[in-house]
Amino acid sequence: MSTTTIRDAAEYESRLQQYYFERAEEARAVRVGEKETSEQAAIVARYRDLFTRPQIEALRGAEEASSGEDRERLYRLRKTCEAGVISAEIAEQEDALENAILSARVRWRDEEMPLRAAQARLAVLDAYADREELGALERDASAAFNADRRTLLEARELLDADVTGDADPVARNEEEKGISLHELERVLAAAADATTEPWNRLRDTWFDRLLGPGRDAQPTNAHVHYLRRLSPLESTYTKERAVEICLSTTLALGFDMTAIPNIHLDVEDRPQ
Repeated sequence: MSTTTIRDAAEYESRLQQYYFERAEEARAVRVGEKETSEQAAIVARYRDLFTRPQIEALRGAEEASSGEDRERLYRLRKTCEAGVISAEIAEQEDALENAILSARVRWRDEEMPLRAAQARLAVLDAYADREELGALERDASAAFNADRRTLLEARELLDADVTGDADPVARNEEEKGISLHELERVLAAAADATTEPWNRLRDTWFDRLLGPGRDAQPTNAHVHYLRRLSPLESTYTKERAVEICLSTTLALGFDMTAIPNIHLDVEDRPQ
């Protein structure tokens, strides 16, 4: 007969840090192409003892007995535990979707490439028509996973309502963030209205400069990666000097990246 491990807040937080480190490293390795498959579910399984309903209640009890900054810290630990309980339930499905996307292929002209590589290629294709062509293929391949994405979102929402005891997603977010989402919506809408004219002017200026005069009035998302990378301006920020400029910039802000032991520079050139 197994027993559930209940940790105090300090012990819980210490083990939680290692859990987050392993998950972040796994996500980074997949994102940059070091790994071809995601194994997040295996990490969640190793730390399954962190995410139980009794542990949630233990953290809630400590939270209610505290005050001030300590109460806020314990509240955040409890919310993290709740999120972990949800993740533990759907980690395998999330891995399955991630790995399906990683294995998806796009055929463009005479070349077959991973879907992620196609997305990376869009950032460096200089011809507008080429990006449109490859972008349409990438968009269709990605959209094929939308039903699975929706299924996961629905499963997470149902679990969130069950674990927190609140079926209203707006109320849950307002409680966790300590703000009114309806008031935020009002303020953002007013800000959008006030900035529409200068935004449109600047948008058209930069679209003309980055995409060229032959662009569509409303370009498709095939050009998003190219715009974000500012590829036409790459001579300003060259590959050869990228690391040097990054390090000197952060040093001027007071951060010596080479002296911080838990920061490791990853400067490998990978196709994805």
